[in-house]
Amino acid sequence: METIKNIFYASDGAKITYYQTPCPPEPKGVVLIIHGMAEYAARYHEFADFFYANNYIAIAHDQRGHGQTGRDSGDMGFFASGNGWKRVIQDVKEISWSLRDSYPGLPLFIIGHSMGSVVARSAVISFPNVYNSAVFVGTTVGINGFMQKIASLIARREIRKNGEKTPSQLLAELSFGSYNKKFKPNRTDYDWLSLNRENVDAYIEDPLCGFTCSSGFYRDLFYGIQFASDYENLQHIPHDFPMLFLSGQNDPVGGMGKEVAQIVQLTKKAGAENVDLVLYPLLRHEILNEENRVLVYRDVLRFFESHRL
Repeated sequence: METIKNIFYASDGAKITYYQTPCPPEPKGVVLIIHGMAEYAARYHEFADFFYANNYIAIAHDQRGHGQTGRDSGDMGFFASGNGWKRVIQDVKEISWSLRDSYPGLPLFIIGHSMGSVVARSAVISFPNVYNSAVFVGTTVGINGFMQKIASLIARREIRKNGEKTPSQLLAELSFGSYNKKFKPNRTDYDWLSLNRENVDAYIEDPLCGFTCSSGFYRDLFYGIQFASDYENLQHIPHDFPMLFLSGQNDPVGGMGKEVAQIVQLTKKAGAENVDLVLYPLLRHEILNEENRVLVYRDVLRFFESHRL
């Protein structure tokens, strides 16, 4: 199934590329997919195809600094000046309302992976009434509070010294450098990504994956993780809003499941009553690209099916 490639112009004039499945004859709903850091929307083609086969419309956009959107802007690995996190959340809001207008009467669901899960969590905090439910895949609460303060200071220093659009290898190492150590002896630098070797190799060979993001990007990412994990912010989510957290039990991004359980418990403490968690034994970060990924796809579909009304 070929997705439809199109352009969305954000309210600030930014050109954002998105991919959409055709509308099935009897659509059940609309699924907005938010990709992760240093990857892009087309990697979710098979996932979108699965939804289409089950009578859902699926949409995924290349976020700012990523994929075709990043290529068109010339600023790969960079969101926006000022508060880039708020800008990408505004993009999601504008796309979501456009989908609501285009498909009135159909339920709208949001699902985000990794950084995209933090974007989706921020969206649910900021405008939960747009969605019928949400799924967060491979999420994180980031590096610990002390290290996050140090990293934020480094980001500001590097921005002053080199500009906000300059790639930061130092911040990349601080944020992700320890992930592969848990899987020694290592075959590649990205063993933590997946048990599926073909997926790891395809990621490494893809020029649109694994690039080093800018210091301005890290400034925004640290802000976003803090925003999405803040107890007072979590209280803005309606108590009955359905949320599902999915992660590999061996995913270092989620602290081998511990961070994911932590944010689930904090979300419940803030008042959410309809929150579920599934940890998949042995799986690592990209559970949507493992050899048994269809099992994960089906779990997501069942969740959305149960919250269509």
